[in-house]
Amino acid sequence: MSFRARLNLFFLLLVVVPLVAVGVVLLRTIDGAERGKVEAALVSEGRAASALLAEQTEEAGAVAADVAEDRTLAQALRERDAAAIRERAGELLAPATDARRIRLVLPARDGRPAVAVEVGSPTALLPASRTLVASGGGALARIQIATIGPRALAVRLRRLTGREVQIRDFPSGRLLAGEDRDTGRLPAPGRVGTTGKGDWTAVVLRQPGFGTARQEVVLLASGTQVRASRSDRFALLGTLALFLVLAALGALVVSRSLQRQVGALLEGARRLGRGEFDEEIPTSGTDELAQLAGAFNAMSQQLRRRIEELGDERERLRSAIRRIGETFAANLDREGLLEIVASAAVDAVRADGGRAVVAAADAREEALAGWSEGLGPLLDAAEQRIVQGHDGFVSDGDLHGLAVPMGSESGIRGFVAVARRGEPFTAADAEVVAYLSGQAAVSLENVGRHEEAEREALTDPLTGLANRRRFDELLRTAVDRAQRDGQPLSLLVIDLDHFKSINDRFGHQTGDAVLREVAWVLRDGVRGLDAPARLGGEEFGVLLPATDAEGALMLAERLRESVQRLRVVTEDGQQISVTTSIGAGTVGGLRATGASLVAVADGALYEAKRSGRNRTVTADESADAG
Repeated sequence: MSFRARLNLFFLLLVVVPLVAVGVVLLRTIDGAERGKVEAALVSEGRAASALLAEQTEEAGAVAADVAEDRTLAQALRERDAAAIRERAGELLAPATDARRIRLVLPARDGRPAVAVEVGSPTALLPASRTLVASGGGALARIQIATIGPRALAVRLRRLTGREVQIRDFPSGRLLAGEDRDTGRLPAPGRVGTTGKGDWTAVVLRQPGFGTARQEVVLLASGTQVRASRSDRFALLGTLALFLVLAALGALVVSRSLQRQVGALLEGARRLGRGEFDEEIPTSGTDELAQLAGAFNAMSQQLRRRIEELGDERERLRSAIRRIGETFAANLDREGLLEIVASAAVDAVRADGGRAVVAAADAREEALAGWSEGLGPLLDAAEQRIVQGHDGFVSDGDLHGLAVPMGSESGIRGFVAVARRGEPFTAADAEVVAYLSGQAAVSLENVGRHEEAEREALTDPLTGLANRRRFDELLRTAVDRAQRDGQPLSLLVIDLDHFKSINDRFGHQTGDAVLREVAWVLRDGVRGLDAPARLGGEEFGVLLPATDAEGALMLAERLRESVQRLRVVTEDGQQISVTTSIGAGTVGGLRATGASLVAVADGALYEAKRSGRNRTVTADESADAG
């Protein structure tokens, strides 16, 4: 992001955003004040509406008292004559009584069920109730009378409050009078609040109706009534816009000034990046940017003095370290690594010659670099000082030497030693050589681990013979050679007789000892070209290249007799012996395959076990090859 973009962002975050936030807060505040006024007015108007509803209910009560004194109606009620009751109640709905709806309920009495009679407008509301008592005591009937309908009530309430009025049935919500507005959920009865849609403020008055019915009278104030006026909003927004314009002008002046100073610094930094150290950055004033320009100029002068001194040294070290890192990362050759580290050490410290020496067990490997006669004794002396626990610095007049130890967890020990004439070695030189020595030690350890992993992958850990994986590789190689040369190829498959009983009687440690001894007999009794291997469990194999059936039989019998002469001592001092059954298979010619050779030898082994064990059986499939 550019400096100008950052300044614009800061102006936006520090000026525009706060002003907008203040404007929103102020608009909400004045809207809240207007809403408070409207809610207070609705509370007052709700009280006035409640008084009007109570007055209307009292009027209905007066009419109900007059109707209750009607003798004809009373006689019909005593006789429980529903038709007469309905007829007389209908007559009482005349305009003289102001009644619009009459409902009479006669309770169950003398085994006769309750009776309800209702006449008049089904939408009339705000009823008053009276109970008619029989001359002998007890309730004769309950009468409810309403004198006003929902539309007339809505008109009266609208004239009284000046608000929009809705009259609804409860709980169905059916609109009885007023405009059908989508207000959503209304506030609780008796409370002033915003409706579910949020565009209306309302107060709800719930009134009892006929029977269990209820009606709700709703006074509504629209959203425009609870917000600030347009003139108030324009005044507020105009004031905020004026502040914003003034802030933008001030920010523009400061931004241009800063951009000029920063532009000069940027151009000076670019010149430094291009290596132009002669031209200085102009400075004006005493502020922080001017001080920064002065610091740039001072740095340019120092760089000009140091660039020539460091150029050659930097390139030489960069080349040496890059070569070492790339080679150490990929090379698993011990001799090549020693040559590289010796050469790199000589180059890194500008030595005349050097060597890298590593010793593992009784072997010693050494690589020389830049060697010149007469340096050997000096390097020997430097290495001897390391062995004696001293530093590796030595000097013989004009000739100077330095040795650094090289070691790792795997037991590799050695030295990296360098020598030169004229200038003695420094601690910084020793640090560079030590770094290279440490990298070499890690790489040599990786070489050792790689070699060990290869050995473990191909060797049976108990017997030291080739494992099944190595045996399969040797078998493929031997078959290819036999097909190419047309010579026979033999295989001995050797199985220890009754080996399970040895494990069961004397334990697995004795069994392991037997396997090791048999492996030693096989290793000692075969030729140099033959390949003994442990195929698994107590089964061994010996691959015999260029050997016919007769030669395989002779070797098999010699091995069988050698194993029979073995004596293995158990943990409790007993001596035990073991015998073997051997299957000798021979194949040859262009049709020889590893699968056929193994099948022939396995078949011969099966025959040896079936015929009594401790014997050799041969099978020759090479006679018809060709």
